[in-house]
Amino acid sequence: RFAKEEIVGDISVKWAIQGRLNKPSTCTGSLIGTGLAGSIFQVEFEENFFNPNDVVRFKGGIQAVVLSEPQPTAGGYTFRMKLMTSDATLVIGAANTAAGLTANTVASAFAEGSERGYENAVYPDWYVNYLGITRKAKTITGSALTDVTWIESNGQKLWYFTAQEQTEKEYMYQKELDSWYSVSTMDANGVSSVFDDKGMPIIKGDGCLKQIDSANIDTYNGTLTEKRLTDFLAQLSLNTGRKGNHWMVFTGTAGRVAFHEAMKDLVYPSGNLVYDAAAGKDTEIGVNFTSYTALGHRMTLVDNPLFDDPNLHGNDIDNVTGYPKESFRMVFMDWSYENGQGNVERAVKGAGGIKRSMIVKYIPGMVNPFDQQSMTAANARDGFTCEWLDESCIIVRNPLSCGQLIFA
Repeated sequence: RFAKEEIVGDISVKWAIQGRLNKPSTCTGSLIGTGLAGSIFQVEFEENFFNPNDVVRFKGGIQAVVLSEPQPTAGGYTFRMKLMTSDATLVIGAANTAAGLTANTVASAFAEGSERGYENAVYPDWYVNYLGITRKAKTITGSALTDVTWIESNGQKLWYFTAQEQTEKEYMYQKELDSWYSVSTMDANGVSSVFDDKGMPIIKGDGCLKQIDSANIDTYNGTLTEKRLTDFLAQLSLNTGRKGNHWMVFTGTAGRVAFHEAMKDLVYPSGNLVYDAAAGKDTEIGVNFTSYTALGHRMTLVDNPLFDDPNLHGNDIDNVTGYPKESFRMVFMDWSYENGQGNVERAVKGAGGIKRSMIVKYIPGMVNPFDQQSMTAANARDGFTCEWLDESCIIVRNPLSCGQLIFA
């Protein structure tokens, strides 16, 4: 199901997802005949998906066998059919073949001594995402060379430059934001629409939210119920065809509170937990709700502090709770593996021992952090620079297996 991704050129990752192996056909509303007493009737469809001897099921459960190849007509393709029944009074009508209704095959039916079978070709959907370059730098002056943080572990004392460590944390936080919120700069032809001041294209791929924004999305008003979660799990299962799946649900503080209240109402519908406190003893009470199982599926909550960030989401606050509305977002990520490949992975540029993931380099000036006695320098600056660079993208191989509950 998850084809191995293919490197396209030098800036993108391409992969294929094979969906269902057959598709329904759409009625145009054109019906000639009724099929009464075994008579031939004709139905027009928008698509040419049926083969001779296919048994087609219409709305209402009526079935008919296709007699021959279709004839191209004004609205699509017209098929000659006979009803599959021994009831001579059964007929097919407009209620079964109205415009917009769909029909699909349930079987095939051949007479003895048939000459051949027929085939259909179903092609996978192709997805592409683009590798983007992110960078960060920090210069530590000669005077700040002694501003270090010491740590001790198992009797060993270690240190690192405090400014460097803080910058690296900021960079990693930005990389995490990039994985969720990044928006592609590439058009349908794989050409960047954004250029820097030097006229060089800025290449960027989509993050997780953009990749799944056309999948399974629903809303809630900040108050969750167990039934609401069950219905959404059922919808995910129905739309994705997955059974017994495990979704990791990334959410902010508001989403965690809503989930806690929903689970508490499920376990303690009265709203109160009755307990006997032993006199003179310290009593601890409470429960952490982390997972919920229904319909053979499981969801596990994952705290995502990015959805709480007031610097990003402070302009859109829920007046009732005081939380950012983004904090209510619940992202159901399909974290499954198929044939050794994860549905969610990071693709990194590189081959032949080259890997452009989290490259960290030191550029010494008048200060060399590793050799204070060195007589050479890369520049005349009184300090040294630490540079971080990464060329990668996040890929969600099957975005249709994911979904979101967002604040209404």
